[in-house]
Order: sequence, then C-alpha cells, then structure tokens
Amino acid sequence: MKMGRLAVTGVAVVVLSTAGACTGADEPAASSAASSPSAESAPAGSSAASKELAAAATKLTEATGKMHVTMAGGLTGDGAFDTPAKAVTMTMNLTGLGEVAVRQLGNDLYLKFGGAAAKTFGTKWMHVDASKMPTGSSLSLERNDPRNTAKMLSTTSDVTKTGTGDYSGTMDYSKAPGITAELLKGLNGTDTLVPFTAEVNSGGYLTHMTMDLEAIAQGAGKVDATYSDFGSKVDISAPAKSQTVEMPASVLQSFGG
Repeated sequence: MKMGRLAVTGVAVVVLSTAGACTGADEPAASSAASSPSAESAPAGSSAASKELAAAATKLTEATGKMHVTMAGGLTGDGAFDTPAKAVTMTMNLTGLGEVAVRQLGNDLYLKFGGAAAKTFGTKWMHVDASKMPTGSSLSLERNDPRNTAKMLSTTSDVTKTGTGDYSGTMDYSKAPGITAELLKGLNGTDTLVPFTAEVNSGGYLTHMTMDLEAIAQGAGKVDATYSDFGSKVDISAPAKSQTVEMPASVLQSFGG
C-alpha cells in the first residue's frame, strides 16, 4: 500500500524531528546562549540572532511540554514531551488514512494505526529499537536527535530578528545531521535552502516554527510546529506487552530501515 507507506514515513519525520524529547543524546543540553553547546560551536559568520534562536531551540530540548504540528496534505498532530525522561507521545491524524499514535521512550519507538491504515498495518503497537536503525532511516537516532534544530540554526548566518521574539531566515537542508547522499539525490539538484520563521517567548523557549519545504520539494508545503505548557506534568509509558509486536520488515522498509 504505497500511500500508506508514504504516510508512515511522513509521520516519522515530522514527529521525531520536531518533538522536544531527547532520543539518544548522551550529554545534557545547556539552557542559555552563553553555555549552549550549539551557541558556543557556532561559526564566526553566525549572527547574534541565529545564536539567540539556537539557544531557544536548545532550551526547548530540556523541558516538558505540549506540541501541535500541521503539515501539507491534511496532516495534524498533538502530543507531549518529557525530555528528562527521554519520552514523547503524539497522535497524528492523516486525511484518508485515519489516526496514527506514536510513542518514544529512549531508544524504544512504538507506532499504532487506526482507520483505513489499520487494515494494512494491524491494530497493535509496533515496536522498534531506534538505536539499531541505519543513518539513512527516518527512524535513526542521528537524524532525529532533537538538538538537530539547534545545530542547524547555529550554522545559519542569515537569521534576522524581525521583532520582539520573532525571527526569519533560511536553513540549508543539505547540512542537516543524518542527511544522506541518497536523500539529496532525490532533490534532483534543486536549491536546498528552506525558509523558516520562528518565535521565542519571554522565558527564552522556542514556541513556534514554520518551515517552508515547498522551496525544495514541490507539494511538500509547510511544516508548522507549536510548543507550549513548558514544565507541565507529562506521563508517558510503554504500551502493554500484550498489545505490542515487533515492527515487520515491510514497515521498516517504509522508513528506510
């Protein structure tokens, strides 16, 4: 079921690359521009605005909170993250396919499908050890390290502060951690610069980010992520073993595993 597989891949990319949960980082992230690894490692050409924004993205990866994601094609998602516990949960709704639930605790990733997609993928939670996925897989820890956004922002020199807590600029998709030559080849030589806008609240947290993927892939549209309720109590647990199966090889292939 080609459409179903494409939807699964989209869910993985959106959930795991935008969620504020830690998925394999060994060292803790810093919470200010002065101490942030992203800010300290930023190249000399990076602007003060890019360093501020990178610090805000890094601070997000230290917190608990909630998130809302929208994407082209009628995809929406709501969830929560608990970085200290290395956990994230999200429920996605895909037009024509139904509901997709995602949970991640450390290296353990779980997916469950509802609606039309359940006829293809079943109704139980599918488990995979994300630490064993190759770099080219959309499930790999390298590609989905939550600090990647901060790393990308810290290497961007054209970020502009457009107002109090408001930023805009471009990120180079080709420099994203975990991006492989095969993925770049799929762009067929098109520009790899992705325009974005972002918002940071008075507490220094990244609260909103929109990336215009249409610039590099026709039909991809925009990915819009909102983060809120920082410090709220989040309870995320693994599904019951009786309701869990190992992810089939056919599904792993959909993710490039």
